[in-house]
Amino acid sequence: MVLDYTETVDALAEKIGILPEFEADGGIYITSFETKKALLSALGVNVKTVKEAAVSLQDILEKPYREALPPVSVACLEKKTVEIPVTFRVSKEYLPLSFEIVLENGKKITGQTNPSDLPVTDTLIIAGNEYEHRSLRIELPDVYGYHTLRVCSAQIPEAGREMTLIIAPQKCYMPEMVQNGGKPWGFPIQLYALRSMHNWGIGDFSDLKEMSSVAKSFGADVIGINPINVAFMAKPETASPYYSSCRLFLNPLHIDVEAVPEAKKCEALQKYLKSKSFKEALKKVREDRLVDYKTVAKLKTKAFHFLFDDFKNASADRKKAFESFCEKGGKDLQTAALYQVLADYFVAEKKKIGFKSWGKAYASPDTKESIEFAKENAEKITYYKYLFWVADEQFQAASEESEKQGLGIGLYQDLAVGVASESAETWGNQNLFAIDLSIGSPPDMFNANGQEWGVAPMRPDVMREEAYLSYRKVLSANMKRAGAVRIDHVMGLVRLFCIPKGEKGAYLRYNVNDLIGIVALESHRNKCLVVGEDLGVVPSFFREILEKAGIFSFRVFRYEQTGDGRYKPLSMYPPTALVAAGTHDMPTLSGYWLGTDIETAKQIGLMGDDGRYEQALAMRMKDRYAMVETLASKGKWFISPMNFDEEINGRQLPYRLTEVLYSYLAEAPCRLLLVQLEDLLGQSEQMNMPGTNREYPNWQYKLPKTIENLYNDEDMKRICQLIADIRKV
Repeated sequence: MVLDYTETVDALAEKIGILPEFEADGGIYITSFETKKALLSALGVNVKTVKEAAVSLQDILEKPYREALPPVSVACLEKKTVEIPVTFRVSKEYLPLSFEIVLENGKKITGQTNPSDLPVTDTLIIAGNEYEHRSLRIELPDVYGYHTLRVCSAQIPEAGREMTLIIAPQKCYMPEMVQNGGKPWGFPIQLYALRSMHNWGIGDFSDLKEMSSVAKSFGADVIGINPINVAFMAKPETASPYYSSCRLFLNPLHIDVEAVPEAKKCEALQKYLKSKSFKEALKKVREDRLVDYKTVAKLKTKAFHFLFDDFKNASADRKKAFESFCEKGGKDLQTAALYQVLADYFVAEKKKIGFKSWGKAYASPDTKESIEFAKENAEKITYYKYLFWVADEQFQAASEESEKQGLGIGLYQDLAVGVASESAETWGNQNLFAIDLSIGSPPDMFNANGQEWGVAPMRPDVMREEAYLSYRKVLSANMKRAGAVRIDHVMGLVRLFCIPKGEKGAYLRYNVNDLIGIVALESHRNKCLVVGEDLGVVPSFFREILEKAGIFSFRVFRYEQTGDGRYKPLSMYPPTALVAAGTHDMPTLSGYWLGTDIETAKQIGLMGDDGRYEQALAMRMKDRYAMVETLASKGKWFISPMNFDEEINGRQLPYRLTEVLYSYLAEAPCRLLLVQLEDLLGQSEQMNMPGTNREYPNWQYKLPKTIENLYNDEDMKRICQLIADIRKV
């Protein structure tokens, strides 16, 4: 049967995993022919003409039959067995098939079977030759890990006789205190936003270390942090934690310069710290309400160079530790550092930090010019490796401090859904990342055209071809020092909304069973609880999958409403969940009550004259009434009955609202609770306004008080004591 152009593209889209339709706030959206073509092209599938599309489809259909084994299989240990499709040339008589499993520890398990006894699952004729897939059932060895399966027979293709066999647990790791019925709670923080008496105008790893002591003093067990991965040092104002250059290493801007072991003996640094110009600049960036990324970067970069230049005088142990870090980082570290040096060079040449503006000569780290540049700038590359190492050391110290303080969970790290489309991670893996696509979200009330986040998706087909190696690295890097990790936009395990340039977006499907299995395996290896940020458009079946995998749901009070606008009773909140009043992408409690987010959205153009502004204000007033009704039903009043109309319609945050709401959420059956410092300290400014870039000072607002002043803050002491008492089991 010959397919026409549309049918061929539709078939390719189905094979690649582009969903034909999806549901969002505005109703049902059909994925257009043009969107499918644009997505397929961005995913490396040639569909420019009907002939090219037909060839692409044929290649995709034939590929599984040209190799003996698939590239990877992710098996659940609890299921005891796994079935692997093996490709055979169809024959009247079959020779024995031998197989061998090589475990990570080197142990080998061998076996043999008669192919005639294996069931046929499908067949295909290629160039007149008939091939078939037969299902090989293997008993799983009782050991988690990344193993290798090899097969051998004269009647299977020469290619692909070896595959990765991943054996994973059914559920993610659960900390002992949670297993024993504990209900830990803590503070989610934006690291950059922390103020302290010592930091240089941006929160640093020493501040994070101190926050473990703060948490302990209030009876908390969790310190949540925004992503702290490598940013763009050549353009530090590119500040979004969710728009990084590489998720394998950490952002040097969070280094505490004066805590580096070599700092005290570095004469040039000490002279710099005593200079009048430095002291004046430091005083200003500390006092600023917003983080001045450019000035902070300028101050720290100069200090970093002094430290690096003086590192030649470091002890042998320190040098050995640095060499070990570089060896473990390997090519990934080299690429991340080289990218920073090239970005510095091109920004100085009035170009951009993104590699697409660098020209073909530097299109990847493997071009002749990039390799030569790396040789000529080896010292500068080593400088960035040094910074990544120091950041890693200080973050490790913060992690160890949380253990020392006895926090039941410790650091709760946030794993961003992707990296910037033009970043070190994508530059070094352009076959893996679809750099011409942007992950985003479909249309909603605040964004009629949806959102583009500027981060590139991994290609699901290439992920599978490389046995998910890159994804495994990212998970491990972000779990290894955390007691818990939040997977940002966890729906990305099953599908991502991808937007081609100039076209409307659509959903791209991922192999959810494989990815969840790998998440579970890495969580056990790193003893790390997993929370999935399942906010937004969630497929109907997905939360059940998360629950079965032991991945905690993420429940935000303001989103937990019934169809008529009432807030759901706490009995409807699942135990295997984290509950919070809001997130960094939402207004603070004060801003929510007062509707400042709606006013800001109108001022910066997110809402026009289409009635959405008035609709949002009306809905927010209903939310006020619903909040009063919900809390009052539990005997938790925060508005005076005598002045009800005046207070519920007022332009001030009711004094007891914060205390009452968090005491209410503390009673939820959810095992985890997060309490925003912004709410406890009465901050009105929102940390991030989704859908904006320069219109709003995203990721810049600092907390209104220093860490040192948190210990004795009366509101914090009162509210946290109330929460701690309720959460005790």
